Amino acid sequence: KHKTQDGIKEYKDAYSIELPRRFKLVQGTGSSKQISAADVARAFFTCKVFSSVEKRVLSSVSSSEVKDERLLNYKAFRFEVGDEFLVWKVIEKDLNEILLHWEYGGLKGTTWFCVPYKDNVILFGSSFPKPTGLETVSLDDFVSPSPKQLFIDGSRNLPEETPLGIKIRNFWLKVIYRISIPIHVLYSKYLLESTLKRLLLEKDSLED
Repeated sequence: KHKTQDGIKEYKDAYSIELPRRFKLVQGTGSSKQISAADVARAFFTCKVFSSVEKRVLSSVSSSEVKDERLLNYKAFRFEVGDEFLVWKVIEKDLNEILLHWEYGGLKGTTWFCVPYKDNVILFGSSFPKPTGLETVSLDDFVSPSPKQLFIDGSRNLPEETPLGIKIRNFWLKVIYRISIPIHVLYSKYLLESTLKRLLLEKDSLED
């Protein structure tokens, strides 16, 4: 877990998967067979796992936040800075990396693709903010204080406490957040494997 420049806590992770040795031999040669970060991004958004899960959900939602999904049908679409696809927008790009920002329904985060020059792997990472104000609910929060305690508390200059309803909501948000992390980790690994399969399929088609 990390903090942004604004001091907001966020979750970050990154995963790598090794490429077949033949790609190491052509890396940096300018060959059409070498793999770029744009190739990885295109394979990611067209792979079987993404198309079966996230794309299907986003495509079924009619919203101005979801950009045209048909853009990837055009080879000219190369994930340049400012380009948008579904709920992602390219915010940084160089020779070996692409960083995209996504936002939908009040949620937001980043997706990162990288093809290191020296290592024969592809890297995939993501981040999203950790919910703030997730106080844990205790048993005392559900027990009504005695009249004597009310009198004592009323005589003190105590800071205003978080309402019980907010504490309960935050408790469930914390539970959901903690459950979602292992699911996210597993899903990310399946996504990366599916991305590699799609990438190899596209590169092999160039040889036909």
